[in-house]
Amino acid sequence: MPFADTVRTGAITLSSLGVVVLAVFVLLYLGVVLPAVWSRRSHRRHAAAWVLELMFKQLLLVLRLLASLLRR
Repeated sequence: MPFADTVRTGAITLSSLGVVVLAVFVLLYLGVVLPAVWSRRSHRRHAAAWVLELMFKQLLLVLRLLASLLRR
């Protein structure tokens, strides 16, 4: 039974991590992507696009760091 408990605990951890990732994605999409596309005011579109660009740059840095750590 200890193996079954470990698998069950791991599945709960993965599912809760998935929920957190999904919630962050939805919040970022609603807060940044939609204003960048649908705003009538150009300054809001530019600000949202700038924030989206910053987020993508940071994501790229994190992914490069993870890739370099996994190569070691």
